[in-house]
Amino acid sequence: MRIATTLFATLALVASTVIAAPDNKHGGKDNKNAPLVINKRVLRTSSVPFIPHTGTGLFTNWVGLNVDFKYIQPVFQKVNTTAALGNGTLISRGESHITVILPPEYDNILSKVNITMQELNALATKNNRLQRAHFDIECLGRVQAVTQPGNVFQQSVQLIVKNYKDILAYRTDVFKLFVKKGGNPALFAAENYQPHITLGFKNRDLFVEDGVFKGKNACIHKVQLK
Repeated sequence: MRIATTLFATLALVASTVIAAPDNKHGGKDNKNAPLVINKRVLRTSSVPFIPHTGTGLFTNWVGLNVDFKYIQPVFQKVNTTAALGNGTLISRGESHITVILPPEYDNILSKVNITMQELNALATKNNRLQRAHFDIECLGRVQAVTQPGNVFQQSVQLIVKNYKDILAYRTDVFKLFVKKGGNPALFAAENYQPHITLGFKNRDLFVEDGVFKGKNACIHKVQLK
């Protein structure tokens, strides 16, 4: 059943890419191939406070690297006013981050060996470790799928992250803690990870469970930091 669901989502992704492919018939003076310009200060997250994400319900516990939204908001506005991408239909969360430990990873794996969010947050904030992490931006990415029930077309647009060895080092230390507490090493892979900064989405965000992957594979447009 899981295989069938994933296959459907993948086929839907291909179909929806055709549905929403940019219209290149009207090329012109706006230079659609010009890189999307982003303020390079977006990479300076050490001065941005770490925000803990803890809760009592499913999908309320996760670890993120907080990104200054004032540098992301103009990028979202540019994307959302581009006919082939947003056309005014994308929803912004009004904040920006790179998810480092995903909610399902905590709920389904880490919490099962009694790793607490307090432990994960302490590991992230020691010497301001996570907020000082270096990373770069690969491209503007987009994922699409038609989801059930209701045959709903979904779209999510994000900045794909690259050169994130500091973030990966944090996930590796979480893996070591997981194994130390008796966790099965086969259940958590630090490198099985595709960091990104979500800009906005149509209807709802999309995840790997929908059959989409937010890595370099999803790149649709170049970016330039300056």
